[in-house]
Amino acid sequence: MKPKNILALMICVLTMQSCVSLKKFKNLDSDFYQLTNAKDSLSYLNHDLELINSELNDNVFRLSLRSSALENDTILLGKEFRRKYRAYEDLNSSYEVLMRNNSTTMAKQAKENKELMERLGQMEVDLQERELAIKSREQDVESLNNLLKQKDAHLSTLKSSVAKALLGFKGEGLTVEQRNGKLYVSLENSLLFASGSWRVNANGAHAITELSKVIANQVDLQILVEGHTDNIPYKGSGLVKDNWDLSVMRATSIVKILTNNKGLNALNITAAGKGPFSPLVENNSPENRAMNRRIEIILSPNMDALMNLLE
Repeated sequence: MKPKNILALMICVLTMQSCVSLKKFKNLDSDFYQLTNAKDSLSYLNHDLELINSELNDNVFRLSLRSSALENDTILLGKEFRRKYRAYEDLNSSYEVLMRNNSTTMAKQAKENKELMERLGQMEVDLQERELAIKSREQDVESLNNLLKQKDAHLSTLKSSVAKALLGFKGEGLTVEQRNGKLYVSLENSLLFASGSWRVNANGAHAITELSKVIANQVDLQILVEGHTDNIPYKGSGLVKDNWDLSVMRATSIVKILTNNKGLNALNITAAGKGPFSPLVENNSPENRAMNRRIEIILSPNMDALMNLLE
């Protein structure tokens, strides 16, 4: 209650005191006391409520500030969320593209791997075949080496036999030489023929006969008889007109003596004339020309087995 109202009430009471009974006065005084206490209580209560209201206003202010901060945070978080969501969408799109590309790549890789495995399988088969071929070739090489050794041993034995058979003619223009896998028996024409003749003399015929005895014991021996002259032109008449003819006739004469030995197969004997075109030395002296005038009997073992291996 306001003070002006209380004062007015007191004045009214005092004015009416003379006409109001004492009992009523006491009642009024009691009411006044109660009203005063009520006023005080209300004052205290009002003060407390004002404090509470002040605190509540402070709280409301702080809550308003907090709300504004939270609102700002919410806005920022919303922006960040939308940014990250867009990034997620972009990443997801990239992932889907990557998965599609990866599927294509994996399919291509699988195809390439399959082709590679097929090539490797074929290479393995090829290597196995090549290994077998190499082993077969190694066996052929070993067989070839054995045949070559046998041939060389055969030629060495034949050379010893020929040299022994013609030992009596040593120093008369006769040589026996092993080269290029063949045996060369070379006889100068002075041992066999008179100058310009293709008739074999007795001494030469004896030498060829002794040689035939040795080579008749050989199996599958190829015999080549070559006639050679010097470079001095031969002038003759009849069938023999030049050095070509003379070299052929001399080779043929030697072949005829060889074939007198029935142990020799005429199919394995060949006569050839070289004329002056395969000299041993230059035809620049009588001694050298004498060396070039010769008969060469070339003995070759059968090479069929070797040729079969080489093929």
